[in-house]
Amino acid sequence: MKTLDRYIVRSFLVSALLWFIVMMSLRVVTDLFVNMDEFAKLGMGFGQTCAYIAQYYSCQSLVYFTELGGVIIVASAAFSLARMNHTNELTAMLASGISLHRVIWPIVLCAMLLGGLIIFDQEVLIPRVAHKLVRSRDDLPGTGDFEIRLMTDGGDTVWHGRRFRPAEKRMIDVCAIVRDEEFQHLASIAGSQAIQVKLDGEKGWLIADATVARVARGDDAWPQMPSHKKVWTHVGPDRLLRNALAEERQAGRTPPSVENITYVCDVAGADRRYGLTIRAKQLIPESIQDGKVVSATLIEPEFIYTTPDGHPLGTFRADPDSKTPGSARWDAGESVDESGWKLKGLNLFYPSDLTAEDMVLRHSGKWLQFMSISQLTKLIRLERVGDRQAAELTKHVRITDPINNLVMLLLGLPFIISRERNIKASAMLCLLMVGTFYVFIYFCRQMGLTPTWAAWLPIILFGPVAAVMLDSVKT
Repeated sequence: MKTLDRYIVRSFLVSALLWFIVMMSLRVVTDLFVNMDEFAKLGMGFGQTCAYIAQYYSCQSLVYFTELGGVIIVASAAFSLARMNHTNELTAMLASGISLHRVIWPIVLCAMLLGGLIIFDQEVLIPRVAHKLVRSRDDLPGTGDFEIRLMTDGGDTVWHGRRFRPAEKRMIDVCAIVRDEEFQHLASIAGSQAIQVKLDGEKGWLIADATVARVARGDDAWPQMPSHKKVWTHVGPDRLLRNALAEERQAGRTPPSVENITYVCDVAGADRRYGLTIRAKQLIPESIQDGKVVSATLIEPEFIYTTPDGHPLGTFRADPDSKTPGSARWDAGESVDESGWKLKGLNLFYPSDLTAEDMVLRHSGKWLQFMSISQLTKLIRLERVGDRQAAELTKHVRITDPINNLVMLLLGLPFIISRERNIKASAMLCLLMVGTFYVFIYFCRQMGLTPTWAAWLPIILFGPVAAVMLDSVKT
């Protein structure tokens, strides 16, 4: 890098830093002045209120930077070149045989690097704190409850909750409609509440007082619907015990007789009729008649339900935070269809990629604005957005905004480096041109065009104009 390049880059970066501080401070102070009454509603002490305000605007500053980044770049470039013009530095450069285009290129390259910071902010930083950005100013952080209205997760399961408490990551009166890849209704899950958990490395919701109601498909209807009280199955303790003894024999070990067994570890069995797999850490026989276990208790059991094609319907298991392990006691009933395991301390775990942060984000009308391009692409592909055009427009805008910032810079620079008018006139013409382009961008996005045209039309029209204007500058 030559001395001239270092001088121009340093001048531009200093101006960019000053404009960043000025414009971001002005944006924050203006918003705080207008909305101070909302922070006052929190009813906290002065110190706590100041701390919450600092936390709130530290997150919002990421959004302000994406909104003002293009303006900061243009203002920094115009200020740097205007100062050089005012001090006759540009005249000295021209006298030494240096083209004005040669002067502009270091600024354009720096502007592209700053545009990369805006992209990094939009695609990496903002999505990580998106659930905080959608909170209102008087929502001490995220304590405001709201209703979950038919939110879909990545497995096409639809969730509804009468109330959702973000601070606790808890849904009240929850209902989940389980669907397959073709959106066919497989089952419905209802419970009194659901808490977000991560079990065995898998994210999901632990549903209390749950009942699973599977939709019948031909002759595979369930005689009884499982719940947190009882799991219906013909796979009883004797079947589980003999499965465990068979595994012992296959391993080359000689198991004791059934009458001499006090407990057995790691038992398992399957009931194809219900699509049920049973696992437990321990089985304790309680009553044995004629060499057959007729009563027993399972310690830390898991009752795993799936559809015939392997789609999960949930797992009844103990809460990992519970101080007492869950258990299940065998109830033979009067017939095969009335037999099953009575549960104690078990809840239904349903795997889902829908997190509490996603619910907070999607509750807001601005949630699409805080998602990355990859997240938007995934939502569009899975058809998990109510307004597909709005999502596609947001995706296109993410691509075109950095280009718009560069076009806006190239539109303004010819007026600043022109030697045919004074600095004030040049600044006014630059402001008018940049303002016209800025207004046209938002006009295109609001006039009902298709997402592609709404995002790319300003570049198609003003891009060539910027190139012609820059080429026409007398150097």
